[in-house]
Formats: sequence, structure tokens, C-alpha cells
Amino acid sequence: MSSRYFATFVSGTQQIIAKRLQQFPNSELIVEDMQDGLVLFSSSLTTNQLSELRFFNNVFGLLADLGKQTSMDEAATQAAKADLSMLPKVGFKIYTRMANQTVGLAELKALQQAVTDQTGGIPDSFRPDLELLLWMRADGHALWGWQLPRPGFKTRKLEPGELRPELAHIMGLLASVDQKDTVLDPFAGFGSIARECLQGFHCHEVIAVEHNEHLVPHLKSIPHLVAKHGDAARLPHIETRSIDRIITDPPWGRFEQSTTENLRHIYHETFIQMHRVLRAKGCIVMLTGVDFVPEIASDIGFVIEKQYNILVSGQKATLFKLRKR
Repeated sequence: MSSRYFATFVSGTQQIIAKRLQQFPNSELIVEDMQDGLVLFSSSLTTNQLSELRFFNNVFGLLADLGKQTSMDEAATQAAKADLSMLPKVGFKIYTRMANQTVGLAELKALQQAVTDQTGGIPDSFRPDLELLLWMRADGHALWGWQLPRPGFKTRKLEPGELRPELAHIMGLLASVDQKDTVLDPFAGFGSIARECLQGFHCHEVIAVEHNEHLVPHLKSIPHLVAKHGDAARLPHIETRSIDRIITDPPWGRFEQSTTENLRHIYHETFIQMHRVLRAKGCIVMLTGVDFVPEIASDIGFVIEKQYNILVSGQKATLFKLRKR
């Protein structure tokens, strides 16, 4: 028996997510509507199976699709009329968002009372067992749902600047990573991409190269990861034409002490090395905030196969898929 859900994902990656969802048989999942950063779907999968989908940020059980609303208070009034009988009798908290911002709600107490009346649960702002979301998107489309529990890999505390696992997984999807692949990240950092290639895609071999020697012990603590201290612009320890996929998030120059000229030099030399180590049918998936990747990639002998403009922690970035010319 199918139930209805909605889920959020990284803005700008709709095409990648849609392709992945098409791989589910209709008996397991059917997409009803898809917009940038949001998908509405029905599924017979268990809530545990849905919450474990690694490319979604959050998954919600749909209590009501409220359609277009003129205000949050109007949406709350409609949400209070929804059938909530499937919700457990537990402490709950209601979150209210307009577009991407948390907002106040004059009708919050009335909505809380409606939940209490139907479920017997009580509001709990500190340690709720159930989190409810009333969300009105920028186009006025309002949704009312309950959040599925998030698995541990999505709640792990990240270091400053560390890539979220959901985005790392999307990069793997774009690269069409396979279990037989050997994958390289020449700018490994804290290892988010390498970790996801191992845990989310179960790749044959994953190699992480990191210039900051202080991060190498952390990389070596990741099970089955081949961690190396080195320079992405040299890569002497990587054999020619030995890599199937390169997935990486090189420096953007926004936080590092680096001039534009120096940054261009790093990218140029790194692209030379990536061209050398990639197999003929290999590809690069790169996330970056710099604007000179197309120029340098073309000079070295790569063509852009795909390009997506996305948001990472509110900052504009580009996701590239490149192949050898």
C-alpha cells in the first residue's frame, strides 16, 4: 500500500534527482510533482527505506497538500482541518517556513490544539518525538507534513567547510559511479566525497589525496580508504590512466589565502594531472565557485558534458561533469 510523501534536495540538481527516481519501479515509487529542491511522490517503501535515501536532505510524510495559499495563517487554518489520525500520541513541535526562512505564525496555538485534539500528543519544544512542518514555498504552494527520522550519516557533525553527504552522493550520481570503479578525490579535505563513494556506492577502490598533512590522519581513519598526503597539482603516486572517476571539491578561493592568479595555476596544473590519470572513458565531477573552469578545462583537453548552477550553504556554485576530448 502506497503513502504520500515530499522530500527536499539540493537546489539546482533536479535533473540528477529525477533521473535517479526514474530507476525505481512504479510499484515502489511514483513521482507526482517535481520542482526545484522539492519532489512530491507516493511510495510503498517503508519509512526507514525512504529516510535512508542518500540524495534527499529531508523526507516528510504528507499530511496535506494545501495547494496555493495567500498567507501562512491561511495555510495553518487549512492544515488544522487535515486528518492527523495516523500520527502517534507523542510530544510534537511544529516548524513553520516561508520559502527558505523560518517565520512566526499567529495561528500556531490553534494548529497545535488541532494536533493535540486529534492525536492526544502535547507540544514539546525541547525534545519532541515528532516534528511537523508547515511550509509555504515562494510560489505560494503550501505543504503540511511530518518529518521522517534522519539516519546517522545525515546527522553527523560536520567540520567547517565539510561537504554534506547528500551533496556528495549527488556528485556520485552525476559521475555514474559504479561498484567496479576506482575513484580519486585529489582535494579530499575531511573526506566527505571519499566516504560517500565507499559507503553510498561501495566502490572498488577510493583514493583520497590531501595537501594538508594535519587532515591525513583523519582520512586514514576512514575504513577501506586509501589516503595519501600529496599535492593535487602533481599526483606522482597515481598511475597514468588508472582512475575511472574523479569527484572533487577544489578550493574556491573565498576562504583560503590565495590570489586569483595562484588559484588559476592550481586548477591548471591539477587539470593536467587529472587528464593524465583518467582512463579514456573516465570523467570528472567537480564542484566549484570559481568561474574559469570552462576555459582551463578546454585548454587541457576536456569538454563539459553537464553543468548545473546550485546553492551550497547559500552560496552560488557550479557542478561540472567533464570528459576527455
